[in-house]
Amino acid sequence: MIVKQVKQSEIELIHEKTLEVLANIGVVFEHQDLIDYFKRLGLKTDGFRVFFDKATVEKAISTIPPSFTMKTPYEELKIGEGGRAISTASGARNILKKGKLVAPTMEDYINIRKLDATNPAVNLSSSPLTYLPGIPIDRVDVVKAALTLKYSKHPMIASCIKKTDAEETIELARRFYGVDSGYYVVGVGNTISPLRYDKNDVEAILSYSVRNLPVVIACCSTPGLTSPITVAGTVVQNNAEVLAGLIMAQLVNPGCPVVYGNVSFGSNMRVAAPTSWGPEVAVIIQYVGAMAHYYKIPCRIGGNMSVAKEVDWQDGAQAAMSVMTTLDCGCDFFFHACGELDCFNIFSLEKYILDEELLMQRLNVEGREFITEEAINMESIEEVGPGGNYLLEDDTLELYPSEYWLPKPFSCESYDKWQADGSPSVMERAEKIVEKRLADYQAPEYTPEQMAILEEAMKY
Repeated sequence: MIVKQVKQSEIELIHEKTLEVLANIGVVFEHQDLIDYFKRLGLKTDGFRVFFDKATVEKAISTIPPSFTMKTPYEELKIGEGGRAISTASGARNILKKGKLVAPTMEDYINIRKLDATNPAVNLSSSPLTYLPGIPIDRVDVVKAALTLKYSKHPMIASCIKKTDAEETIELARRFYGVDSGYYVVGVGNTISPLRYDKNDVEAILSYSVRNLPVVIACCSTPGLTSPITVAGTVVQNNAEVLAGLIMAQLVNPGCPVVYGNVSFGSNMRVAAPTSWGPEVAVIIQYVGAMAHYYKIPCRIGGNMSVAKEVDWQDGAQAAMSVMTTLDCGCDFFFHACGELDCFNIFSLEKYILDEELLMQRLNVEGREFITEEAINMESIEEVGPGGNYLLEDDTLELYPSEYWLPKPFSCESYDKWQADGSPSVMERAEKIVEKRLADYQAPEYTPEQMAILEEAMKY
């Protein structure tokens, strides 16, 4: 959903003001060793605040690769320059079941993993996924990474919360895959708006960069609370925050792969709360995508950004608008693609199926060449002629399944047929699809050595 066309003059103004923020206001990095390193490079600092001059900014940006390819023994995934990662969820604290919120269980986590593994749109597994109460905090990220590797062969988003979790999950994937180099996992790190990276942020992000592994660096600000109330001010501040993290990674390891990320929300200032979707968010997504493309950096923008508390009309409308905006704006790394409600705080398996349907409808037509000499098929038009019909034409029978998408959870039949079938709701259809997908799931086959590595990691 393209809301407006971004002008080149706007892009240049955002970049100009971003340089002013980086050079004159600076960004805080709460990590003394990093500050000492920046000083040795000749950068201006004031306590934990670092100032980046224009030459440093532009040199660092120039070393960022425009794309990279993740490779495991099972799959390859290119991100950037036409390659797109699609991953589902991260951060949900509750599961919505039969209209009630409950804490996620190990079974819930595994079931979502199984849906990911059988989702034709998904090509990247997010080990953060949902919260898992009951597992010690120092073990939960490793357990979730092991479960992710066990139930899906997609490449993995490993932990990027703090140094120990990042390093342990990276090492787990390295041992499991039996590799010593290459891009075999990716991390998703965050800034703290406004203009700050704490010690855990720095160490987690650099756990990837020093190993030459890809990492997404993203902000998630709320206008009027953690960023300026205007769209323009938010875009400039966020651009400065993200570029500062990208610069950090490049100064530590020039050429390491990074993804420019921004999932900033709107805001409801009546109650001082974030709202993950609204028309202004669509505008922010467009400017963020434009800036990433301007810098020639792979970008993570948007997502399936529903604010709804249940799977209803509001959720469907917001999900559809945010998904289409994210894809229309050239997203290279699509995170939070399926299943989440309430600003990513709630997860629903039924919503997952409906969101997957949205994605598949869009992906089914994306990039297809519809108008060709063969597809027009003048012979068929001549044969049927005026007043005829195409119902019994060979092309109709042969091409219908591939030419037109038939949505499984949505009602497309006549009212009488729908009523005769028991008047099933969209949610009831989605529930049945979930049940069938889980029943039909087949686990990947791994070596005894690999299974031993995973079993050891899952102990707590």
